[in-house]
Amino acid sequence: MQSASGDASVFVFRMWRRDLAAVEWEPGPRLLVHIAEDESAVPEQLSWVTRDGAESSLAFAPDMSNCFGHRRADSAHLIQVRGELEGRAALEDADGVHGFEFTTETLSKGWHPAGRLRFLIDDGEESPLQWVAWRDRSGTAYSAGLWKPGWSGESEEFTVAGLTLKKAGAEFMGYRQPAGHAPAAYRGTLVEPPEASPFEKAREPVAPAEVPAGTPQLPLIESVPLVRTDFSDDEAWAAASSQVTAPRQVFEDDVFTADMELVDDIRFDGLTAAQLVQLVPPDADWALLVVADKATMESPERHVLVVDLDEENLGQTFRATPPAIQEIENNLSIANMDWEDFADNVDENGIVQPML
Repeated sequence: MQSASGDASVFVFRMWRRDLAAVEWEPGPRLLVHIAEDESAVPEQLSWVTRDGAESSLAFAPDMSNCFGHRRADSAHLIQVRGELEGRAALEDADGVHGFEFTTETLSKGWHPAGRLRFLIDDGEESPLQWVAWRDRSGTAYSAGLWKPGWSGESEEFTVAGLTLKKAGAEFMGYRQPAGHAPAAYRGTLVEPPEASPFEKAREPVAPAEVPAGTPQLPLIESVPLVRTDFSDDEAWAAASSQVTAPRQVFEDDVFTADMELVDDIRFDGLTAAQLVQLVPPDADWALLVVADKATMESPERHVLVVDLDEENLGQTFRATPPAIQEIENNLSIANMDWEDFADNVDENGIVQPML
């Protein structure tokens, strides 16, 4: 695996297997999964075939805490597999594991650039990947058949009208189908990794900002603070705070509620994220701050500012709609997902929307 940033975007699962007639589960090799189309994606379903003919198929829980599926090692042997999320790893820590990065195109009255695609799927079986298909949380489905001797098992040469030709490099061919749309042909060419990995993503450090004299620390509370920094519109504040803290039903039996407490103090009027992070009490156990600022009050959807308090990304921010905050707070507070899982998945307006 090529070096990458500290971005812990690889899901690491502890796996178990059992024959269909068996009762007890037996430990299996760990599974590593990383998929990204320009930005990191969270798979809902994943299937793959390796050069030795083994077939695997998995479905993942909405929070990626577990997975379940099957594996067929040969034509006669089908086993059940299940996994539990052991943690998240940075690409740089996946030593000896090989991932792929492609430049891609889709077909619509000609081929058009479609950004970068990268994936890493390692099931501990050592046989090279030959075919992979997945569906992400947005409902977009993908399929990619890989070409390259040594990791696809195919020959580079083919014959047309008596002429022996050679396939162009390492590639994939497949389809891409957004939810509710017709499928489109999808192809990619392997990016040869330079000395600095193409997976690397630099993030600018946030410079410290001077805090006005006499400004108090944020209150030491157990819940994540929703800090008001604009006092121009009380009705807008009431609407924003109500939407952020309201329970949100996702599925029939699943309700997300952000564990947050309102901080409505005029002494924090006009403060920026870079200033607020310096006011966090030393004993506070928060993974993030949420800020209702001037943009929140002026936005019809009341999007709020989310501020990272992790030492590595201290002060970095993204904006999110109130319905997304429940997922963000729940997952970041228990380290079930990482900052980049949200920060790298903004919409065309730069706002994080709910994944579920």
